[in-house]
Amino acid sequence: MLMKRYTSTLLILLMTSPAALAASVSATSTSVKKLDNSAGLSLDNVGISLSNTFATDIKTPNAANKSMVNTTALTISYKLDSTTKLTLSTIYDKDLENDREGLIRDPKIGLSKSFGKLNKYLSAAASTSAKIPLSKSSRITTSLQTGLSLAGSLTYDASEHILRDLSITYAPAAIVNFHKYRVTTAGSSNTQYTLSNTLALNYGLTDIVSLSASGTYYRNFDYTGHTKDFFGIEQTASFVLPQNFSLSVGHATGGSALAVNGRESNVSLFDRNLSSYFLNIGFSY
Repeated sequence: MLMKRYTSTLLILLMTSPAALAASVSATSTSVKKLDNSAGLSLDNVGISLSNTFATDIKTPNAANKSMVNTTALTISYKLDSTTKLTLSTIYDKDLENDREGLIRDPKIGLSKSFGKLNKYLSAAASTSAKIPLSKSSRITTSLQTGLSLAGSLTYDASEHILRDLSITYAPAAIVNFHKYRVTTAGSSNTQYTLSNTLALNYGLTDIVSLSASGTYYRNFDYTGHTKDFFGIEQTASFVLPQNFSLSVGHATGGSALAVNGRESNVSLFDRNLSSYFLNIGFSY
């Protein structure tokens, strides 16, 4: 039996929004709440998801560029029907090194819909969201007015053809940003568009343990027409705990997809300068 719920933390760690959008529309996501079919709003349709992720690189504790970060993510959802829900989400990052600064990312209002099974093997989902520019970076540095996203996912149940309890998901995503000014306060061009592609494998080892691996490649387009390519890779072991808790541990790496010369690939499964290990604890209600 495929595990219905698993935690993906790649984009929390690497701050790659497209992949986060892709994960948010995964057709395997479930809620512990029962849908209330009565007219009007109902608290039975409200869901809350809270997760905390501690991530650290592999540099020595006294290294000048040592990185340790604690990330807390909160999502409040409301089911409109059995396949559609509204969401409000926000993320808080706390630097555990250097100046130990805490930063709140821009909240997002989203709408997601699961289309269920298209046939015996394929299922699909989609989501859209709008960013609320409340962070200091958006308000002052980049003059962001809003960012609109559209993401989809297509999941293939490979149990019959490849391996029992294995699923493969392809998730494209697009983001368009609207800024008051085309350049940041530092003089660099703002990112106007982002396109991404994510491929993820999830294997249900048991009813409570799953293994997953994912890779994301995305491209930023600025207002001058220049592009920058980035990648993110994650391997995760996830565990469903009692009382709606979950636990995930894993490794993530990501950064510029191209080397300094702009031609050779910089993509790697492990990099001493880019890799992080993480521990995530989640709760859903």
